[in-house]
Amino acid sequence: MSRNALISLLLTLVAGGCLPRGSTAKLNSPNARERAVAGVALASGGDRAAAHRLVPLLEDADSAVRMMAILSLERLTGETLGYRYFDTESRRAEAVERWRTALREGRFEATGGGGAAAASAAGAE
Repeated sequence: MSRNALISLLLTLVAGGCLPRGSTAKLNSPNARERAVAGVALASGGDRAAAHRLVPLLEDADSAVRMMAILSLERLTGETLGYRYFDTESRRAEAVERWRTALREGRFEATGGGGAAAASAAGAE
């Protein structure tokens, strides 16, 4: 399954109510699957303000959580800022710092819903 198909499937599950309510509360769960699902759920609203809560997941010990976090961030913002979930820890750290700098500088302003995610979803139909 392609990464776009995977993220679309997870976003559809979130939007369709197939994922548990309050799943974003599980961003700090000891279970990697729950953290990954929580990240996707957080991004499903299309509000770029969610990026502030997704960036910490880029440093997760589990590569699947990191992958879902960057896919969610890319869906929200249209950017990866050079982050690759499979890179070495030092390269990931550099990219995470780029994300933090971009957020501090207000590069990804809140959209109030929709944003890049909505535009991407609309283009996929």
